[in-house]
Amino acid sequence: MATHPTPAETGGAGVRRYYDANTWKFLLTGSQRALHRELWGPGVTTRAEAVHHTHDLVLAELGAADRRVLDLGCGVGTAALYVARRRPVDVVGVSISPAQVRLARRYADRSGPLLGDVRFAVADFTDLPDELTGFDLAFAIESFVHADPAPAFFREVACALRPGGALVVVDDVRTTDTADRRIVDFCDGWHVSSLLTVAEAAALAAGAGLRLVDSRDLSPMQRLGRPRDRVVRALQPVLRRARGRSAWADSMVGGDALQRCHRAGLLEYRLLRFVREAD
Repeated sequence: MATHPTPAETGGAGVRRYYDANTWKFLLTGSQRALHRELWGPGVTTRAEAVHHTHDLVLAELGAADRRVLDLGCGVGTAALYVARRRPVDVVGVSISPAQVRLARRYADRSGPLLGDVRFAVADFTDLPDELTGFDLAFAIESFVHADPAPAFFREVACALRPGGALVVVDDVRTTDTADRRIVDFCDGWHVSSLLTVAEAAALAAGAGLRLVDSRDLSPMQRLGRPRDRVVRALQPVLRRARGRSAWADSMVGGDALQRCHRAGLLEYRLLRFVREAD
């Protein structure tokens, strides 16, 4: 059965269907139950450390007195659980995918002792429940690009954070306004709605009362062209013929396009930190 969204399934509906159908496949091909890429930062020597390096970057943004954390696009809860194992914080994870939230709750039940607490809810981060307020830190790992529309994402996060609270986004950003087929393939294959430049993201966030205070290029920490990436590259003719009938084929075409965009310098992988201004 095809899992590609129909033309009417734009925005959140398409993203929900995409992750409901394919999260289990991503888990089979990934590591440490994480749905984001590995980062081979300083001192990282194993794949497990590379997966969790992003989580460590988020942990480093937590203040000593911070107690409430919001995981925007939480996947199957891996980042939320990682944080709660290491800090006495309450983490709320939201995902637009009911299938992901079911898995996140299952993994939380089996996680063992935590220093903090976690809970997960099905929610669209461009329209968050009203009760999600007063957070010290919110983070979005490879989920912001799905925001549709991006201004609503920043508006909702600003409402969820306390004054002085921080938002950390780890995701791909454009480096150019030049139209390129590789960027189109990436966006189509990965259901990307908000692929912005840093300046565009900063301007939209400022409109919601969030000030960009840090922007770090993590691109050199990626490992492009791994053996499985080369296999996917070789299979592109077959995968392209299957596009429109298989969301998995779409994703593989999009993933190859992502690699080519990074190699060409069309995209960067960045950590952006925003602070909510005082009312």
